[in-house]
Amino acid sequence: MKRDEIIKVLIDKEHLKREQIEMVVNEKEKTGAPFGYLLIKFGLITADQWYNFVLKEIKIVPLNISGMEISKDILTSLPEFTCRKYRTIPVYKGGKKLICGMVDPLDEDVIEELKKISSMEIEPRLVKDADVKVALEKYLAQGSLKVISPVEKIETAGKVFKPSGIKEISEASAVEAVEDIIRKSIELKATDIHIEIEEEGVKLRYRINGLLYEFPPPPLELYPAIVSHIKVLSSLDIAEKRIPQDGYFKMKISGVDVDLRVSTFPTIFGEMVAMRVLNKKNIVSGLEQLGFLPQTLHSWRTFLEEPYGLLLVTGPTGSGKTTTLYSSLNELDCLHKKIITVEDPVEYHIQNVDQTQINPKAGLTFATALRSILRQDPDVVMIGEIRDRETAEIALRAAQTGQLVFSTLHTNTAPAAPVRLIDMGIEPYLISSSLIGVLNQRLVRSICNNCKERYKPLKEELTQIDIPPEEIEFLYRGKGCHICNGTGFGGRTGIFELMVMNEELRREIMINPEVSRIDQLARKSGMKTLREDGIIKVLDGTTTISEVLYSTKK
Repeated sequence: MKRDEIIKVLIDKEHLKREQIEMVVNEKEKTGAPFGYLLIKFGLITADQWYNFVLKEIKIVPLNISGMEISKDILTSLPEFTCRKYRTIPVYKGGKKLICGMVDPLDEDVIEELKKISSMEIEPRLVKDADVKVALEKYLAQGSLKVISPVEKIETAGKVFKPSGIKEISEASAVEAVEDIIRKSIELKATDIHIEIEEEGVKLRYRINGLLYEFPPPPLELYPAIVSHIKVLSSLDIAEKRIPQDGYFKMKISGVDVDLRVSTFPTIFGEMVAMRVLNKKNIVSGLEQLGFLPQTLHSWRTFLEEPYGLLLVTGPTGSGKTTTLYSSLNELDCLHKKIITVEDPVEYHIQNVDQTQINPKAGLTFATALRSILRQDPDVVMIGEIRDRETAEIALRAAQTGQLVFSTLHTNTAPAAPVRLIDMGIEPYLISSSLIGVLNQRLVRSICNNCKERYKPLKEELTQIDIPPEEIEFLYRGKGCHICNGTGFGGRTGIFELMVMNEELRREIMINPEVSRIDQLARKSGMKTLREDGIIKVLDGTTTISEVLYSTKK
């Protein structure tokens, strides 16, 4: 039965109103959630009413999953995200057919998506919403649904990647298991690998586009050997398991040179390992690829041509500051300029750039390294982060006396940067005379190009970003597909606000250094805020309203 026919029966026999149905249809177009589930969610019909309606009127075969035991092999046919979003759970698998218990087994759009994601034919069965909820929590607690890839198949960047199953890894040595784990991270373009030990067993997670996803882990019996091998590669003490350790190693996997920054940490069940995946191809790219609007990019590149001054990149951890700094250094004339960096740690090696890693235990801090660096006659200096007054003061004086200095600072907005330096104890006149620009940034998820679709936004959505509804006919979203694992997103892009220093701002920092006033003057001079930059990317179909609102929340 088609949806129009279902709606007619709902109006005739369940006495729902046409306006109520339209509200549900709009929500479905927006979220992709099952039609029947949205009826329940909006309180237009109870879960039992919906179940009985489908059973009686449509005559779909029901399934009682409340006492059923479902094998892990079947459960991993669909990702957790998909099961939750579409209120479904896989129960049987045979040949190329997957039988799924569904709250709304009538929703053809959902069935089609499950087919794409699982690469199998879907046979729907009617189940109660309460039973699906209980089943999801039950199997999540066992770790059975916590996978990112459907039927062990992920297509990323045009390649098919088949992660190793538990059986395959258990037959391999710890060396092969570690290489396999790292290989997956490269295929998935993950930024971090987390190998953790808990009471229930081993957990393997990758951070992809800023979010963590779980994969089938290596077996418990192999875990100690895997941790020991990673520690050997990182030159760490394998006998020391009581305190955290940090290390670093390089590896060539599938023809790709990858650097890994390693951190081990003791827990009550054993050591867990976090590895930052430093793939130079992913970070040292052209500035055009980072998401700059043309005018912002032009202004930032103008700064790169300045002979001296301080440039700050601000934002929270994980906002892409390091990527921007490295990409900026990569655009400078490294052959005819002496460029020195002081970092903690050195994440990527750049040709013709002298890079130094601080070592506080040996007395090499940002401040001490910076003093010596200035005697090396550099043209450009990059300081990984300004953390204290001494480092800030040396950086500002270097910027004042002939060097172009780059650094990062933890502030939520560009106008807050000079005030943060003043709070550190820096004299306003020094900031006013040395600072030439502040770039504040965040990362937002980009809409998946494979399943991008147009939709008519709700009035409430547009109100959130202060756009009159009559001005916008449609926006874009990702419907969710096998490429993006049903998330609707693929990759990330930056949103930026660039404060260009001018005489009015310099005077304000000297006489009245308040964030609100500096912000007002910067916007008057043409600075687009993070949210304004993000809204432009919503309108051009790069990202979504929810991503921008989340990343720029006050």
